[in-house]
Amino acid sequence: MSSQNPKLELVSTADPACRGDLRGALLSSVPPQGGLWVPSRIPQVPPGFLEARAGDDYAALAEAVIAPYLAGDLGPDVLRELCRESFNFPVPLVRPAGLPADLAGRISVLELFHGPSAAFKDFAVRLLVRVTARMLSAAHPRLTILAATSGDTGGAVTEACDGVAGVRAVVLYPRVGVSPVQESQIARRRPNVVALSVDGTFDDCQALVKRALADDTLRRSEPLLTANSINPVRLIAQVPFAFHARRLVAAGRSMAVVVPSGNLGNVGAVQLARRMGLDLRALVAATNVNSPLPELFRTGDYRPRRSSPTLSNAMDIGAPNNLDRLLAWREGGPAVASVTVDDAQTLDAMRRVRDAGGYIMCPHTAVGWRAAEDLLRSAGAPDEAVVFGTAHPAKFPDVLHAAFGDAAICPFPGDLPPAAPMKVGNDFEALRDVLLSGAGRS
Repeated sequence: MSSQNPKLELVSTADPACRGDLRGALLSSVPPQGGLWVPSRIPQVPPGFLEARAGDDYAALAEAVIAPYLAGDLGPDVLRELCRESFNFPVPLVRPAGLPADLAGRISVLELFHGPSAAFKDFAVRLLVRVTARMLSAAHPRLTILAATSGDTGGAVTEACDGVAGVRAVVLYPRVGVSPVQESQIARRRPNVVALSVDGTFDDCQALVKRALADDTLRRSEPLLTANSINPVRLIAQVPFAFHARRLVAAGRSMAVVVPSGNLGNVGAVQLARRMGLDLRALVAATNVNSPLPELFRTGDYRPRRSSPTLSNAMDIGAPNNLDRLLAWREGGPAVASVTVDDAQTLDAMRRVRDAGGYIMCPHTAVGWRAAEDLLRSAGAPDEAVVFGTAHPAKFPDVLHAAFGDAAICPFPGDLPPAAPMKVGNDFEALRDVLLSGAGRS
């Protein structure tokens, strides 16, 4: 990939004539005629790209992967600084012990939960907030980042925005289905954060955010930005995951990536990595019962549905935001598979892996683990499957209790002060009033 990177040009998945730049996409995360922003050009990794970076830490590898997209706008020195600030925690690949002979040494977990909110969303949101502040704050000293969350995005957004001058976070989350740990992270008292506990589902929260982003009156008041996965910077920030996993698996071994999937941003980022030239034998989107993706891939019919609560709550999404991107990069490119894992299978996987060697997974990672087991036992299976470990298991004490009879079996690595949300109905006017108010402004 060239050291002289052009500025990022984005194109709508709905209309190839609709083009934009990074600054415009930050200010308006969705194209005016619908669809989602994707890079108009997919850079290709040169031969030996990963071998040349075998000794790099994660931040340096991520910088190299991201540079063709963002270095042209930020400059290489600023991009290096922001990657160092954003990705300053470990990203280990763990191979749980005690597995059956047919799986031993063939299944691993890329632990993406060692950031400040203990979830994989930290990577993308920390970079997004820093890129946004660097590019927009001179012209717009007051910015609002708006996000809907089914659990982990909210904690990552509030952690990433905490203490960033001029940036206010407004986060919506469903009143039922978010764990107490997640709610503490989302709704603990912070001077520049407003947490809204919504009487509805995540899909309702997401619909409110989309409506707000399309409201001209709100956008004229001050820039209204989104930290949800529809933002193209979030997508780009997650592309290095797959490159990092590939370099941690022995050369010559065929490899699959299994992604616990809800809104499809992370699996879309892996598919983009493949379109850049990363060699993967297979990519599997492991979903819970809410996802329409397995049915879509099986029948060709897309039928979004209203989500219902499951143990893997961050994936309780019946109308995934990033579907357009995933389909755009699947068409004419490498295949993507999708499977459904239910709650009983999730608990079973958690128990078996813990009983075998003491390794404890969160329910979302367990969904991916079960899908990886099935993949490795199928015809033409790869040598190894890497499951993306999306969250620290202690974020889900109720699920730990259901699986092991002990909610405290895995301590949470941080403080959990009381949540202090503002409770609202499934009501756009209530959200609009908050956004137009001074709430969250110190």
